[in-house]
Amino acid sequence: MELLHSFTINTAKSISDSSEIQTFFSTTFVQLALKHDFLLHCILALSAFHIVSPQGAAQSSSSIDMGRATDEYLLTAYDHHESALKGYRCSLSNLNSESCHAIFGCACLLFITSFSRPSKNPFPSDQPDVSMGTGIWLDFQLSEWIILIKGLPSIVNHSELLPVLRHGPMSPLMKARESMCKKDNFPSGKNVLAYSRLHDLSEALGKQSSDQHAVEICQSSLRTLHEVVEELPQMHDTALAFIWPMRATPDYLVLLEDKRPEALLVFAYYCALLQLMSSRWFIKGWPLSILESIRDTIEDKWIWLLGWPLETVLDGQGPSWEHSR
Repeated sequence: MELLHSFTINTAKSISDSSEIQTFFSTTFVQLALKHDFLLHCILALSAFHIVSPQGAAQSSSSIDMGRATDEYLLTAYDHHESALKGYRCSLSNLNSESCHAIFGCACLLFITSFSRPSKNPFPSDQPDVSMGTGIWLDFQLSEWIILIKGLPSIVNHSELLPVLRHGPMSPLMKARESMCKKDNFPSGKNVLAYSRLHDLSEALGKQSSDQHAVEICQSSLRTLHEVVEELPQMHDTALAFIWPMRATPDYLVLLEDKRPEALLVFAYYCALLQLMSSRWFIKGWPLSILESIRDTIEDKWIWLLGWPLETVLDGQGPSWEHSR
């Protein structure tokens, strides 16, 4: 009950600047979750992660000893998150006009929760459910992120379910998603630095990689990332976190899952742009952790291409879109 209360009064407001979306998460979303256990688990997990975040701790009751309670909240958060993820996976096999609302809502919230978890394993090795080294921990986060992204197209691109979602309880999320995907009215101003770096990476991949098929897939993903960046001045600062992954092709996700260096480098530039664009509590810390994992994974010959992403994230100047060194 404490976690549910905290979600309605604090966490829901931290997800978006839109008052409509805030109200939706604190009312309609909760009402739907009370009918679907996996969605309720997702709410409770995100609430617990928010409580132990710097922003959430500042909003918590002064009677809570966060130094003593942090581990308890985190263990509770991981427990609810695991239950939500299991329920989500099972529910995908029963996707229909009745279940699609809760499944779509859970997918969206699980995506946020995957960002919100601590970037490094917070527990000692005697905790069996979460005992991983730092590298494995980060690989686990990335793998789960890919699983969630793969599941979203089956929901939002379903021709029969799309009208149902548009007119059902998840309609505010559908409207927000579709407004993100509009490609008209591009702003005239462009960030030369970011576009230049995306172009430089595209050219470098063509010269350095011997796998032309992988290069073409990754260059296409970079062009999509470029298109999304053009749209961002029209959107909320969290939009990049959702739009580009939702437009990622299955071929690119396969390369990313296989940890191909070309795909990991594209993802590194996505992380750098996240750092520049987003001030959300659930994204802070995520880009640097993933970049460190990528740096430790790829061969030395690729490391130089991580220069701009690492510099951008370590600079700590986000969210300043016009920032350049």
